[in-house]
Amino acid sequence: MPAPVSVDHLAFPARDLAATDDFYSRVLKAKLVHAESGYSPSWKSDYLLITFALPDGTRLSFFDWPADTGPYPDDRDMPNDVFHIGLRCNSPQDVIAWQNHLFQHRIVYHSEDDGKTRRLFIRDPNGIRFEIFASDRAKSSDDQERAARAVYDEWQGKP
Repeated sequence: MPAPVSVDHLAFPARDLAATDDFYSRVLKAKLVHAESGYSPSWKSDYLLITFALPDGTRLSFFDWPADTGPYPDDRDMPNDVFHIGLRCNSPQDVIAWQNHLFQHRIVYHSEDDGKTRRLFIRDPNGIRFEIFASDRAKSSDDQERAARAVYDEWQGKP
Protein backbone atom coordinates (compact mmCIF):
# COMPACT_ATOMS: atom_id res chain seq x y z
CA MET A 1 0.00 0.00 0.00
CA PRO A 2 1.45 3.41 -0.92
CA ALA A 3 2.14 6.02 1.75
CA PRO A 4 -0.31 8.85 2.40
CA VAL A 5 0.08 12.06 0.39
CA SER A 6 -0.89 15.65 1.12
CA VAL A 7 -1.57 18.59 -1.17
CA ASP A 8 1.65 20.53 -1.60
CA HIS A 9 0.70 23.03 -4.29
CA LEU A 10 -1.69 23.86 -7.12
CA ALA A 11 -0.03 24.82 -10.42
CA PHE A 12 -1.27 26.83 -13.38
CA PRO A 13 0.12 28.79 -16.33
CA ALA A 14 0.39 32.58 -16.01
CA ARG A 15 -0.79 34.40 -19.10
CA ASP A 16 0.23 37.82 -17.72
CA LEU A 17 2.97 37.42 -15.13
CA ALA A 18 2.87 41.01 -13.86
CA ALA A 19 -0.93 40.90 -13.46
CA THR A 20 -0.67 37.54 -11.70
CA ASP A 21 1.94 38.92 -9.30
CA ASP A 22 -0.17 42.02 -8.61
CA PHE A 23 -3.38 40.03 -8.07
CA TYR A 24 -1.89 37.52 -5.63
CA SER A 25 0.41 39.97 -3.82
CA ARG A 26 -1.82 43.02 -3.60
CA VAL A 27 -5.37 41.72 -3.92
CA LEU A 28 -5.19 38.37 -2.12
CA LYS A 29 -2.36 39.44 0.23
CA ALA A 30 -0.41 36.29 -0.60
CA LYS A 31 3.35 36.29 -0.16
CA LEU A 32 5.70 35.39 -3.00
CA VAL A 33 7.66 32.59 -1.33
CA HIS A 34 9.39 30.74 -4.15
CA ALA A 35 10.72 31.39 -7.63
CA GLU A 36 12.91 29.30 -9.85
CA SER A 37 13.90 29.46 -13.47
CA GLY A 38 15.65 27.02 -15.70
CA TYR A 39 15.31 24.87 -18.77
CA SER A 40 12.68 22.14 -19.08
CA PRO A 41 13.75 19.31 -21.40
CA SER A 42 10.17 18.07 -21.70
CA TRP A 43 8.93 21.56 -22.70
CA LYS A 44 12.08 22.33 -24.73
CA SER A 45 11.94 25.81 -23.24
CA ASP A 46 13.18 28.05 -20.46
CA TYR A 47 10.60 28.66 -17.75
CA LEU A 48 9.90 30.66 -14.62
CA LEU A 49 7.94 29.14 -11.73
CA ILE A 50 6.65 31.48 -9.02
CA THR A 51 4.81 30.33 -5.91
CA PHE A 52 2.60 32.37 -3.61
CA ALA A 53 1.54 31.34 -0.11
CA LEU A 54 -1.97 32.26 0.95
CA PRO A 55 -2.43 33.22 4.60
CA ASP A 56 -3.50 29.63 5.44
CA GLY A 57 -0.27 28.27 3.91
CA THR A 58 -1.83 26.99 0.67
CA ARG A 59 0.72 27.26 -2.14
CA LEU A 60 -0.31 28.44 -5.63
CA SER A 61 2.32 28.09 -8.35
CA PHE A 62 2.36 29.76 -11.76
CA PHE A 63 4.50 28.98 -14.80
CA ASP A 64 5.69 31.43 -17.44
CA TRP A 65 7.65 30.36 -20.51
CA PRO A 66 8.40 31.99 -23.86
CA ALA A 67 6.57 29.39 -25.97
CA ASP A 68 3.29 29.94 -24.07
CA THR A 69 0.79 31.57 -26.38
CA GLY A 70 -2.45 29.91 -25.17
CA PRO A 71 -5.37 29.51 -25.30
CA TYR A 72 -6.05 27.38 -22.24
CA PRO A 73 -6.70 24.63 -21.29
CA ASP A 74 -7.39 22.66 -24.47
CA ASP A 75 -4.32 23.80 -26.38
CA ARG A 76 -2.55 20.69 -27.70
CA ASP A 77 0.80 22.50 -27.42
CA MET A 78 0.33 23.13 -23.67
CA PRO A 79 2.92 21.10 -21.73
CA ASN A 80 1.08 18.33 -19.88
CA ASP A 81 2.47 19.19 -16.48
CA VAL A 82 1.51 22.88 -16.25
CA PHE A 83 -2.03 22.52 -14.83
CA HIS A 84 -1.77 20.18 -11.86
CA ILE A 85 -2.21 19.53 -8.16
CA GLY A 86 1.06 18.58 -6.47
CA LEU A 87 0.83 15.71 -3.97
CA ARG A 88 3.79 15.23 -1.68
CA CYS A 89 4.94 12.06 0.04
CA ASN A 90 7.94 11.75 2.32
CA SER A 91 10.50 9.62 0.51
CA PRO A 92 11.62 8.47 -2.94
CA GLN A 93 10.64 4.94 -1.88
CA ASP A 94 7.08 6.23 -1.38
CA VAL A 95 7.03 7.47 -4.98
CA ILE A 96 8.14 4.03 -6.16
CA ALA A 97 5.38 2.46 -4.04
CA TRP A 98 2.90 4.80 -5.72
CA GLN A 99 4.26 3.87 -9.13
CA ASN A 100 3.75 0.17 -8.33
CA HIS A 101 0.27 0.91 -6.96
CA LEU A 102 -0.71 2.81 -10.11
CA PHE A 103 0.64 -0.01 -12.29
CA GLN A 104 -1.33 -2.62 -10.33
CA HIS A 105 -4.51 -0.60 -10.83
CA ARG A 106 -3.77 -0.06 -14.51
CA ILE A 107 -3.62 3.70 -14.11
CA VAL A 108 -1.76 5.40 -16.92
CA TYR A 109 1.05 7.58 -15.58
CA HIS A 110 4.11 9.29 -16.86
CA SER A 111 7.30 9.47 -14.87
CA GLU A 112 9.91 12.23 -14.91
CA ASP A 113 13.27 12.10 -13.19
CA ASP A 114 15.57 15.12 -13.36
CA GLY A 115 18.30 13.43 -11.33
CA LYS A 116 17.09 15.07 -8.12
CA THR A 117 13.45 14.09 -7.93
CA ARG A 118 11.24 11.43 -9.46
CA ARG A 119 7.76 12.68 -10.26
CA LEU A 120 4.70 10.77 -11.39
CA PHE A 121 1.92 12.46 -13.31
CA ILE A 122 -1.57 10.98 -13.50
CA ARG A 123 -5.05 12.19 -14.43
CA ASP A 124 -8.25 11.50 -12.57
CA PRO A 125 -11.40 10.46 -14.50
CA ASN A 126 -12.30 14.16 -14.88
CA GLY A 127 -8.98 15.03 -16.51
CA ILE A 128 -7.50 16.70 -13.42
CA ARG A 129 -3.74 16.15 -13.45
CA PHE A 130 -1.83 15.22 -10.29
CA GLU A 131 1.90 15.18 -9.62
CA ILE A 132 3.20 12.77 -6.97
CA PHE A 133 6.70 13.55 -5.72
CA ALA A 134 8.82 13.06 -2.63
CA SER A 135 9.99 15.70 -0.21
CA ASP A 136 10.26 15.81 3.56
CA ARG A 137 8.82 19.36 3.53
CA ALA A 138 6.69 21.59 1.32
CA LYS A 139 8.43 22.55 -1.91
CA SER A 140 8.67 26.20 -1.03
CA SER A 141 8.82 26.04 2.77
CA ASP A 142 12.42 27.29 3.05
CA ASP A 143 12.30 29.99 0.41
CA GLN A 144 12.29 33.68 1.18
CA GLU A 145 10.43 36.50 -0.50
CA ARG A 146 13.62 38.46 -1.28
CA ALA A 147 15.23 35.52 -3.12
CA ALA A 148 11.97 34.81 -4.97
CA ARG A 149 11.68 38.49 -6.02
CA ALA A 150 15.25 38.41 -7.36
CA VAL A 151 14.49 35.41 -9.62
CA TYR A 152 11.18 36.99 -10.70
CA ASP A 153 12.82 40.35 -11.48
CA GLU A 154 15.59 38.68 -13.49
CA TRP A 155 12.97 36.84 -15.57
CA GLN A 156 11.17 40.14 -16.19
CA GLY A 157 14.44 41.79 -17.23
CA LYS A 158 14.49 44.16 -14.28
CA PRO A 159 17.87 45.18 -12.76
